[in-house]
Amino acid sequence: MTPRPLHPAVRAAALAAALAGCAGAASQPARHDISIQAFVYQPAREPVHPGDTLVFVNHDAVPHTATAADGTWDTGEIPANATRTVVVRDKGIGAYKCAFHPTMKAALTPAE
Repeated sequence: MTPRPLHPAVRAAALAAALAGCAGAASQPARHDISIQAFVYQPAREPVHPGDTLVFVNHDAVPHTATAADGTWDTGEIPANATRTVVVRDKGIGAYKCAFHPTMKAALTPAE
């Protein structure tokens, strides 16, 4: 028995759906939770893409910040038991620190 060929409109719709699914998966921003506890960012290195969202959660009893070393972004003060959110931009990938406690350091790295 010979398989019946698909109608051109059906083939086009299937191809469009497959391509949309592939493109959509690659372009979806991700959420990254970064914990601050005992004066340490965890994880200390986080691979990110531009457009990803960083959620900093301060578990310490004192306020902190997450401030890009190049000054391109800053969470502002993150009070004890609070969160702050930042969206990664192209120039925001690199080292960051706490403005109040400069020995607290971490980095955003380009994701592959």
